[in-house]
Amino acid sequence: MIVFIRSHVPQLDGRMRKYRQALAEAGMRTVALGWLRGESIPNVDEANDAFYRRPAPLGGGWRNVLNLVLWNGFVLRWLWHNRRDIDLVHGVDFDSCLPAYVFSRLRRVPFVFDLYDKYTETRGMAGPVAAVIDTLESWVASKADLVLLADASRYEQHGLRPSSRIRVLENVPVSGHDLSYRAVQPQVPIRIGYFGVLEERNRGLEDLIAACTRSADKVELHLAGYGPVAPLAREAARQHENVTFHGAMDVAAGLSLMSSMDVVAGFYYLTVPNHRFAAPNKYYEHLLLGRPLLTTKGTPPGDKVGQYETGWALDEGEAPILQWLADVGPAEIERRGRNARMKWDTEYENYYEENYAGFYAEYVRGRIAARRNDRVK
Repeated sequence: MIVFIRSHVPQLDGRMRKYRQALAEAGMRTVALGWLRGESIPNVDEANDAFYRRPAPLGGGWRNVLNLVLWNGFVLRWLWHNRRDIDLVHGVDFDSCLPAYVFSRLRRVPFVFDLYDKYTETRGMAGPVAAVIDTLESWVASKADLVLLADASRYEQHGLRPSSRIRVLENVPVSGHDLSYRAVQPQVPIRIGYFGVLEERNRGLEDLIAACTRSADKVELHLAGYGPVAPLAREAARQHENVTFHGAMDVAAGLSLMSSMDVVAGFYYLTVPNHRFAAPNKYYEHLLLGRPLLTTKGTPPGDKVGQYETGWALDEGEAPILQWLADVGPAEIERRGRNARMKWDTEYENYYEENYAGFYAEYVRGRIAARRNDRVK
């Protein structure tokens, strides 16, 4: 079996969902090791996965040091206990790579290192400890059998050079998801949706909620996800009729909700250095859905929506959102939504089949077959 490891909830990870779907279509069994931090996630216990269940804040930084050590211990113990059944390990980010790498070398199984983000930059870490973590992260990448990056800009961020061991797999969603494309037909109030991790401060959610509650005659705001901003979202929905909080959703349900919106939001404030290299699911999802994206100026998704006119890139803060709400009209939303879907149809419609079901599944199958042949010899 193939084991995926990430200190997150697998059912809410769109990128991991694509890997697992591709392998399932190829007849390969997968299991994910994830971390339930105390939140309520629908249907999570129905999955054939294993969970570390110690409560901990999402993005807790230094407050999470002990929890991260215990998480790594949990991962290594689980891997060793199931060692005879494991054919390949796929570790995500620095906080999961060390036990995955150690196990892979002890058992001589292939190791895929998936760099969703640069660990220290997403957590605002600096100084000697950050330098040590960056060095370890780079060292593990140099030892992995395959390194996966979310965007070509990540070569520069991680100090890597193109190599046959490194592959860029963009966060492009599966075309299906049981969604039927419907062209956006906005009216007033316009419907804005956000689906994802409810991270505080760095994703502009507090500003988005504040701006929308002040513009009740202009907008409906729909929020779905889990994380530190959930209590604020829940309270805003209680106090304001134009705000709805849907709670945590899996990827399929979340995308279905977003397909009923007029505009989708995904801000990436530059308070997090990693956002200079942001390659988020939301950029590709807005193309699939044909819904314009409201995002942040000075980031990769901001540059792209400006270049292709598939959304709007705003300065950070509440005031730019309020100004945008005052200026935007249904005709411009419809035009940019149409541009978004056209971009999807011309560039990304077959991406999953060619790269996830194609390259990735074939790579995994080939590495497993080679390992089994070596054992027979």
